[in-house]
Amino acid sequence: MEHHANYLLIGGGLASANAAAALREHDANGAILLVGGEPMPPYDRPPYSKNFLTDDEMKPEDTLSKPEDFYSENRITLLTGVKATQLDLAARRAQLSNDDSARYDKLLLATGATPATLGVPGENLSGVHFLRNYDDGMKLRDAMRSAKKAVMIGAGFIGLEVASFCRQRDLEVTVVTHGDRLWSQLNGSDALQAFLRGCYEERGVQFLLNQEVKRFEGDSALSAVTLQSGQTLDADLAVVAVGVSLNTDLAKEAGLELGERDAVNVDRFLRTSDPNVYAAGDIARFEDVAMGQQWHIEHYMNAMGQGEAVGAIMAGEEKAFDQVPYFFSDFFDLSMIMRGDPKAGKSVRVFGEMNSGDFVELYADDEGRVRMGIALSHDYEKLEPISEKLEKLIRDGASVDSAVPADYAL
Repeated sequence: MEHHANYLLIGGGLASANAAAALREHDANGAILLVGGEPMPPYDRPPYSKNFLTDDEMKPEDTLSKPEDFYSENRITLLTGVKATQLDLAARRAQLSNDDSARYDKLLLATGATPATLGVPGENLSGVHFLRNYDDGMKLRDAMRSAKKAVMIGAGFIGLEVASFCRQRDLEVTVVTHGDRLWSQLNGSDALQAFLRGCYEERGVQFLLNQEVKRFEGDSALSAVTLQSGQTLDADLAVVAVGVSLNTDLAKEAGLELGERDAVNVDRFLRTSDPNVYAAGDIARFEDVAMGQQWHIEHYMNAMGQGEAVGAIMAGEEKAFDQVPYFFSDFFDLSMIMRGDPKAGKSVRVFGEMNSGDFVELYADDEGRVRMGIALSHDYEKLEPISEKLEKLIRDGASVDSAVPADYAL
């Protein structure tokens, strides 16, 4: 069977779901076909490293990006459990894994990423987990119910989030990272590092920094993790969270222009080197209007914003994607938001008492302009107004000295 679509969306995640919604909003009649490799409709991934792990009543259906009837009500054809296997850009045609094909006028690639592996012995043992999809989350939650000792490999957002929820299930937790810092995705201050580490250690989490895994021990199930240093950690559960590889083989084989880390190069309108093909979410290396740089971002909020923008653009709206980057994380009883470039800023200005867990940090570049802001609080509702103020500071290129302390009171 050959499908014919004005808009073909390849990738069954949040970016495609939001693009479909925006397309229908801007084009009431265009034929939309969304192709996703997972058996479930597009869903939100953040819960699977957060509250899903401790809420036994929560079901995968509770994480859907759109209501179940959204696609039928908006006349969007949804193919689940199907992947695109080949693209013919000249013919504007995609070959699908179910032996169907699809012709398109405009194409969106939003194929996401796959968790990176360590490539060490024992990585396939029962008890060693990777976390990318809802099935991974369900298996991890089931394992956490009976596990006693957990090892997190990686101290980024996902590794530390899972560590905190493992502690909430009373598991003994050790975090192993090859680096010397936590939240390695961002260039946080030493004071933030000390706060974060103290927050975890007060709750019983142990850290082993500058360490690498040599192998996972066990016959059929995990029993221990051995490090390159020779130290062995007893464990019946391990989570590997050491980054991702981008799913861009389809784009590469089709001849689209790729950039750093094989991300798909796109302009400010999220257009690829083929004017009929767009890319969004994890795989897109985009021209960032707000930050004035070319880069790619692997985060839920980026996929959300780019999905909304690219749908409107594909339907004919010539409005560039323009969003000050937004990251968030939750651990124990704390929430964090970050706006701007996570690697930017050298000098730091702090509002609030860090020891209280309710504070804001502003990071400025050499010229004193705010390039990144981080806010933590025990009350998530307080963070959104702060987020908007951080966005304005960054977008305006404001001086860090111009920030008024009263505006950042938590």
